[in-house]
Amino acid sequence: MTLRTVTFSPTGTTAKIVSAIVSGIMDTIKCESIICDTTCRPAETFVAGPDDITVIAAPVYGGKMAPIAKTRLTAIKGLDSPCVLVAVYGNRAFENALNDMADFATSLGFMPVAAGAFIGEHSYSSPATPIAVGRPDADDIETAREFGRNIGRHLLAGTLERIDTTLLHDRPSPEESLLNFRNFVAGYQKQQAVTPRKFLPEVNTALCSQCGQCIDICPVGAIGDDCLSVDGSKCIKCCACVKRCPANARSLHSPFAPILSQNFDTPKAPVLSL
Repeated sequence: MTLRTVTFSPTGTTAKIVSAIVSGIMDTIKCESIICDTTCRPAETFVAGPDDITVIAAPVYGGKMAPIAKTRLTAIKGLDSPCVLVAVYGNRAFENALNDMADFATSLGFMPVAAGAFIGEHSYSSPATPIAVGRPDADDIETAREFGRNIGRHLLAGTLERIDTTLLHDRPSPEESLLNFRNFVAGYQKQQAVTPRKFLPEVNTALCSQCGQCIDICPVGAIGDDCLSVDGSKCIKCCACVKRCPANARSLHSPFAPILSQNFDTPKAPVLSL
């Protein structure tokens, strides 16, 4: 049996969750483990057999599996092979992400046998607009590890079966928070229709040493050689460059950050299915 982990994780939160799940699986079964990080490159071609298991993990963008993650995974195939789906979102809602991931994985020949929606610190989170700060925390990691152990136990027992991700739902947020967010989105869309504006990472030139780390970690190659320019046609606003800049020289001032921070500050727990 081969355990493959295929992850897209620009800011590292999805990778933390997946690492814990894989650790839990390997607590219970002995198998070869292969890690495929598609954050900055497409996945290498592989075909998973019926006795292998594959963990597919990506952040949630706009209620769906991050689109760039899909393009990175098109070379992988399964032969009705069991897979675990992991969606990581910033405490607002995962919406249709797990269903989207299930449809995508199935189209590649995989059979979803387990799924989980976990919380990660939102990519727009900052000291001024904190959103799920510090997530995944120790409890999240232990939940993920135990989730992995349960998957491993079912693997040993031969009791894994196809799951229905449509039965997985977001943990509810306060109605007032949802209304505030919907009203904001409606107003934002009207404004964008009249005067479109694209929000991109900004650089504090007094702090930037042009070390080039942002260039290396940008998943889509959107940052120029000078570390200062950003190609708006490529940038996916994942905030990898913001979160991982060693000089804290980069920032993204998204208009969504304040509304998310103000209305979705109640910590949510993971939603799991096995």
